[in-house]
Amino acid sequence: MLSSAVMALLAVEAGRLMQADELARAAHYIVTDPGLGLGQTPQSSHAHLAMGAVLAAQGKLPQARTELEHALQLRQKWIGISPWPTVEVMLRLAPVLADLGDHAGAAVLLGETRRVLKSLPDGADVQLARLTQLERRLTHWPLVRPGEPITEREQEVLRLLQGTLSLRDIGRELYVSPNTIKTHTRALYRKLGASDRQDAVAKGRELGLM
Repeated sequence: MLSSAVMALLAVEAGRLMQADELARAAHYIVTDPGLGLGQTPQSSHAHLAMGAVLAAQGKLPQARTELEHALQLRQKWIGISPWPTVEVMLRLAPVLADLGDHAGAAVLLGETRRVLKSLPDGADVQLARLTQLERRLTHWPLVRPGEPITEREQEVLRLLQGTLSLRDIGRELYVSPNTIKTHTRALYRKLGASDRQDAVAKGRELGLM
């Protein structure tokens, strides 16, 4: 379960979402199998973390929030266990909350993350850098319409729309299919109220998304 969950997170970072989805589902299946009895163990949080990371990368934010919040609850039930997986869950849940418009919840979570990291003697440099980046982004997190935030993946697509790459080439850059890029592009046009690619880029610049 742990191996599948960790490999799923690595696949998400590499943009290999199909592989990440398969690995996360494998880990998730193990911890949700009632016959194995792993559902309430702190270790099972890894499977929910992986599933949440995949769902977030796919733009399925409400489902991602459910999985990540469940992972956090499992970690917080057990006192004295390693804080590192808990930090990882919080660093992934905070941007999901912000993308869903819950800036206050994201800010509280980031504050708790900083408190935990400050209590650690050493080895937290990478996590602190990620935390600082998220804190900076939170100050101007884009919300175009209530309930319709621009997701991280959509922002990546928007940045690439500035250039001369075709939608197929953008898909190759992000390791996703052309159909997925078309879906993200249509969502961007709707959320930005844009009529075409150039209009979306212009409005994205006005909103500080790039």
